[in-house]
Amino acid sequence: MKFNLVLAAALTIGAAGIAFAQDAPAPAPGGGRGGALQAACSADIAANCAGQTGRGARQCLTTNESKLSAGCKAALAAAPAGRGPAPAGQ
Repeated sequence: MKFNLVLAAALTIGAAGIAFAQDAPAPAPGGGRGGALQAACSADIAANCAGQTGRGARQCLTTNESKLSAGCKAALAAAPAGRGPAPAGQ
């Protein structure tokens, strides 16, 4: 009887843990690191940095900062700087 009670408690706790794990928020678009920047600057990237992605797009936005929308400029200023130079081809 005692074993059944312990088993039932363990299964209840395990099921609650699974339910909480499924309620985790979805990651931000763009892998989570640049999601806000991507959302704020998608039109600016299309207009000024066509074909660029990742760090290449970030560098392009920085280079063309005077042409960017106010929202994109704010997101670019708020986003943490990338690490190192963009790989070749980006």
